Amino acid sequence: MKKYYLLVILFLCFIKNYGQEPIQEAYVSKTHVMVDEEWAEANYGSMINVSSNRQGQLKIANAEFLTELSGGKAKMLDKSAYTTAELSSPVLIKTKTEKNGLVNMTYEGKFVFKTIEGAYTPNVKVIFVVNQADVIGLKIHNKDNNKDYALDLTIKD
Repeated sequence: MKKYYLLVILFLCFIKNYGQEPIQEAYVSKTHVMVDEEWAEANYGSMINVSSNRQGQLKIANAEFLTELSGGKAKMLDKSAYTTAELSSPVLIKTKTEKNGLVNMTYEGKFVFKTIEGAYTPNVKVIFVVNQADVIGLKIHNKDNNKDYALDLTIKD
């Protein structure tokens, strides 16, 4: 009987691990910011790294970009432990397939900025632009300060 329970536990562990989607590593090739109802290209001093998948997991690393995204409320420091922010508790609210085959998956959740002073956690809406299995773009709306960003992603090899 003990062997039966062991098999059931192993089977459940296999299902849990098998069902998880791998994290995709990418960097931002272009950044656009909404200024006066118009999209304008923005440049940052260093590369913006993005870890994401189609299940709403998202982690962004770049102190300058994240400080701007937070409207200055999260003071991120270059070359320190405080250069990342992560989407927490993502909830899928909408999926839309475009004519060209791209899928837009809209998630809502809290974006957690870990800073020296503590944490800044605004509510955000993030649209993942997916081509087949790859996340190729993000649109981020910070609901606390009405900041909108569009990021074009290039997958790391």
